[in-house]
Amino acid sequence: MTDIKQSLQTARNTKSTRIWFMVGLMVIIFILWWMKIIKTGFAIGFGIILLAAIGIETFNYDLDLGKLWKTGNIQESRVSHTKDGYKLVGSCAIPIKGEGDLNCSHFKTQTEAQSKYSQCASEIITNNIGLDVRKVKSLDIYGLDRDKDGVVCESLPKWLIPIQ
Repeated sequence: MTDIKQSLQTARNTKSTRIWFMVGLMVIIFILWWMKIIKTGFAIGFGIILLAAIGIETFNYDLDLGKLWKTGNIQESRVSHTKDGYKLVGSCAIPIKGEGDLNCSHFKTQTEAQSKYSQCASEIITNNIGLDVRKVKSLDIYGLDRDKDGVVCESLPKWLIPIQ
């Protein structure tokens, strides 16, 4: 039973499954409209909503509306998913090209990079129920921990020594 549940969760988390599900809903709405079971206005309205949802899924730019309402900050409300379907929120969401991708050169010290990595690992565990800590290490969203040992940007200095 757990294997089936895990398989369904994995399928639910994949982008292609979500897109195919929405396309299937569009086909069903079209058939219901064509058979005159639902009215044209409803079919058009629902079709527009589904097209918007497919666009958001395709371009990987989504917002958590509850968080947006609370914080009023689009950046903190941003949601993206890894290729495996794991949910990433706020500053840990995968950036859109040209929107501030992170790598070791964006940090001055290893401690600063480690702090960001730990913050994102904690958020990933919070936002993805049942996700194992070892799996989070293997995700390495930004590529900060190439050897997957939990220590990121090992080539950076541990601390900056102020020049006097």
